[in-house]
Amino acid sequence: MTPTERSNRISHLKDKMKELEALFEETETVFGDLTDEEKRSLKGLASAIEYHASKVKG
Repeated sequence: MTPTERSNRISHLKDKMKELEALFEETETVFGDLTDEEKRSLKGLASAIEYHASKVKG
C-alpha cells in the first residue's frame, strides 16, 4: 500500500467512525421510544462495537 493509499484509507476509516458516533447520538435521542426488543438489539450491537473499539484504544 502506498503512503497515499494508506492516508486515504485512514481518512475513510475516520469518516466511518464519525458516522458511527452520529448514529449513537441519534440512537440516544430515540432510545426511550424503542421497544425492549429493539433496545436489546441495539445494546448487542453497541457491545460488539465497544469490543472492537477497545482494541483500537489499546
